[in-house]
Amino acid sequence: MPKTASEYLNENGYTDGDILTRFRDLLRYLQKFINVKKIAPDIKIDMDLLKKAVIDYFVDTVRIKEFHDITKTRTEKIYGYTAYWLLKRKPIQVTNEFLGSLFINESFVASYLINGMFTEKNLTCGKSLNKTALDEFLILLIYNLKYRQVSQQSLELMIKAFYSGCDFPAETVSGTAAPEQTNQ
Repeated sequence: MPKTASEYLNENGYTDGDILTRFRDLLRYLQKFINVKKIAPDIKIDMDLLKKAVIDYFVDTVRIKEFHDITKTRTEKIYGYTAYWLLKRKPIQVTNEFLGSLFINESFVASYLINGMFTEKNLTCGKSLNKTALDEFLILLIYNLKYRQVSQQSLELMIKAFYSGCDFPAETVSGTAAPEQTNQ
């Protein structure tokens, strides 16, 4: 008799509590997103699809850990793989069309990623950030989530690149600390 996903995850170190915690965290974030967007009357959250996204994430995590012989999962992998499965499963179901309803799951995933990346780097949308660059990044992110094929790995790479950009000293980015070039 084939194992259920839950049995497989339990055998590989994840408890039902781990799955439930991730499910609840995502559900809370989904509800916050829905409240901010004021779209509650026009959508419903498909709990089965959200649960499948969470289980798919954990199954991928087990496989990654087995393949790479690692015990911990990096944050960029956590966000990238979670975002991927949320995109695939599309837990937000539109019941009444509204402006932006066509790509509401993509908008949610973009919000989830931006919020997560900002949290990991202790950033806020304050005066210290380049608002134009952030807006361009968000537009490009949403465009890619809507119209391009994305994979867990491409999302992970995007997140790692964002983290790396945050870690560069400002003078390196502006060019004042760049190494001198010689004509050879």
